[in-house]
Amino acid sequence: MRIFDASASVTQLKSAAITDTIQNDADIFHILDLSVANNPFFSFDYNRKIFHTTTLLQGEYRLEFEDRNIDISGNSLLFTTTKIPFGIHAIGLGYAGISCVFKEEFITKANSGYRLLEFPIYKPGRQNIYSLTDEQTKHFIDIYNKIFDEAKANSAFKNNLQRTYLLEIIFNAQKLASVSSFVKTNNTTEVIACSFIRLLESQFPIESPQNTIKLKTSKEFADSLSLHPNYLNRQVKLAKGRTVSEIIAARLVQEAKILLKLTNWNIAEISFALGFEEPSHFNLFFKKHANGSPTDYRKLQKE
Repeated sequence: MRIFDASASVTQLKSAAITDTIQNDADIFHILDLSVANNPFFSFDYNRKIFHTTTLLQGEYRLEFEDRNIDISGNSLLFTTTKIPFGIHAIGLGYAGISCVFKEEFITKANSGYRLLEFPIYKPGRQNIYSLTDEQTKHFIDIYNKIFDEAKANSAFKNNLQRTYLLEIIFNAQKLASVSSFVKTNNTTEVIACSFIRLLESQFPIESPQNTIKLKTSKEFADSLSLHPNYLNRQVKLAKGRTVSEIIAARLVQEAKILLKLTNWNIAEISFALGFEEPSHFNLFFKKHANGSPTDYRKLQKE
């Protein structure tokens, strides 16, 4: 497990039998090692539709939200909910991260005296990012390390202790002043645009070549939302500054790059999973939006 050494601004190795991907969505709590050395590609592998997170990052990152990107650097604490699709991309080489990924039922009135969504940092539609000093970073690392220790120990009180430590992170974070926040507005244009984004994101991540996406065109999304395609496109363009087709294309390219990088699926399988009838259509699409063929991109990632 890579953790931060805040005083030296380097990572240290700490052994922990923790996977860096979530294999079972039935579990309600995971702690993940997000650290990758000398690799410009960062993938945060979990089901965004059902999990909340609290994540500590060191390095330079670009956080992608529905309608804007936020660049962060140094030591940062990030909280996400199931209501806001987002992506994390490392900028540069060598970075570290720790994340607790959990379902809403991990923190309830019955098991802790609190409801998760009562905390300001987990209010639906809100996203807070905190910049940490070295001293604050060390404090949060110590708490994360206690969670890791419980995960390795596998004691009868593991869940209770991990819940207590997670609450300690949440309580301490709420004393901080956020450096940036994403708050969803509630006007009709924004509601329609967010409904479209949420429907788009509900198709990802793709977990097998057989799980092809069902919605790929503006008309298909409009039909699912019971809207006229022109009206949907106009509202999305007003709210997000991009057309429905542009947002769909960007998301398909993002997922294609993830699959090319992290799986051994062949190009035809990736093409089918992304809703293309023929691999040749996928090749043309990828070349247009990624300035190179899927095969060339995969080769570059392995060099």
